[in-house]
Amino acid sequence: MKNLTKYFALSLVAGLTLSACNDLDTEPWGDVITEDQNADVVAKDPSMLEATISGLYANINAWESAYEDMFDFGYPAIMIQLESRTEDFVTIDPGAYGWFANCVAFTDNTSTSPYNTCRWRVPYNVIYASNNVVALVDKEATDNTLRFYRGQALGTRAFGYWILAQLYQFNYVGHQQDPCVPLITDENQQDAAINGAPRATVEEIYTQIINDLTEGITLMDGNPMTRPDKRYIDINVLRALRARTYLCMQKYAEAAADAQAVINSGRFTPLSADQAALPGFITLSDANWVWGINISEEDVHGLYTFAGMMGSYTYGYAYAGMWKCINQNLFARIPSGDVRRGWWIDPDGNSNASIYMPDGQATEYLESVGAPTYAVTKFRPYGDVLSQSNNPADVPLIRIEEMYLILAEAQGLGENISTGKATLEKFVNDYRWKGNVAYTCAATTTEEFINEIWFQRRIELWGEGLNYFDVMRLKKPIDRSNSNFNNANNNAQYAYKIPAESAVMLSLIPQSEINGNPAITDADQNPTGQASL
Repeated sequence: MKNLTKYFALSLVAGLTLSACNDLDTEPWGDVITEDQNADVVAKDPSMLEATISGLYANINAWESAYEDMFDFGYPAIMIQLESRTEDFVTIDPGAYGWFANCVAFTDNTSTSPYNTCRWRVPYNVIYASNNVVALVDKEATDNTLRFYRGQALGTRAFGYWILAQLYQFNYVGHQQDPCVPLITDENQQDAAINGAPRATVEEIYTQIINDLTEGITLMDGNPMTRPDKRYIDINVLRALRARTYLCMQKYAEAAADAQAVINSGRFTPLSADQAALPGFITLSDANWVWGINISEEDVHGLYTFAGMMGSYTYGYAYAGMWKCINQNLFARIPSGDVRRGWWIDPDGNSNASIYMPDGQATEYLESVGAPTYAVTKFRPYGDVLSQSNNPADVPLIRIEEMYLILAEAQGLGENISTGKATLEKFVNDYRWKGNVAYTCAATTTEEFINEIWFQRRIELWGEGLNYFDVMRLKKPIDRSNSNFNNANNNAQYAYKIPAESAVMLSLIPQSEINGNPAITDADQNPTGQASL
């Protein structure tokens, strides 16, 4: 099917290329036996899939797999794209080098935008690689290794659709029957390559996500197999992803149950207040990480990494002038007793630098490179080397702290506000507070509680690619007026006030997809919109 073949088949080829170092694609199997025979080989020897499973995760962090330019470094680049679309994330002088400037300007969502191309292709690369594993492992397999592998592939497929569903249509409630994205699974992949695939409804996409995660949990529940490290999916990652999904669907009891199960697993511990006060968030093995992206020294491509774009302590594009800062209005709301206030440089020049390197070295470094007020100091430089130019810092995808915030939100909205407030207060006081007077949540109404939970998420998860999803999920506006958007170089023109659920918040279906997909026409395109001051 013309360009759908181009888009989807290229995604498939990319997925296979990244996971091609497996025995099923080489002699004596490659180009010799059929898919059914491959499945039979796998059933007899599950180890044949080991390299392919590793390839599932390579697709999440692939270099220029979706668009041949250096701003494409996989899902971490999408995380920066989405942060750049919010009001909380201010890039000083985004036009200096141009990386992600279109995202700041809300001109990245057009049908021909390369940034939009990445947002479409990266998740579909993950989905197609996942489909190939799911197709090779029988749903009724009894071998624990095969069940563990199938569960991982179902999890990565669900993750891909979770991303797409929130970018190409508004959030679940109130939009269940609206068109979302084409639903391609192992069952219809071959037919879609010939006849195309229409946009499935939001409800159909979310049903697939929940079904995949639920099956994956069943496959891993009681399974003695364990993951080699936290780049791989296990039952806790599946439950965490399902908690996120249920939260989007406003199924609060279910979201709370899954978040609580991850917390109760005992495998993860939130950062203590002392730990959280310091720079960090770059190490996959840390006790508070549930799932993340492993970045090895071989994976690093110069400055074109998450750390190279985000880190104030590293040598990268921040150092060169494109500093990443918090919105001054959001920062002003952080109480002095909250250790997270040190994740950014305050108007008096204070940050976590003084306790990170008590000899003053880190503070002097930030001053010497001209780090501006509100610049982020949350992320530690790799190897604790200031001005680090080698940036193989790992990237967080899910931290246990998010599960506490999901639990609090789901309890407050699904049970009663007092229960949610108690969970939120305990989390902040236990893990993020050093004030003389304990933190209390002052919310008395549902709206006030939602706003307080959102505030906590905006602080805790800042820079980790989740804020824009929250804006969409909670149907929030974007207001960059009267902030340091007006103070940053070339940014006043982007000090937009965008009402909730404005068309400009959606990404358009790529035009190449419409041109080549027989099941989608121009009439199926998302509405267009324009951001304004």
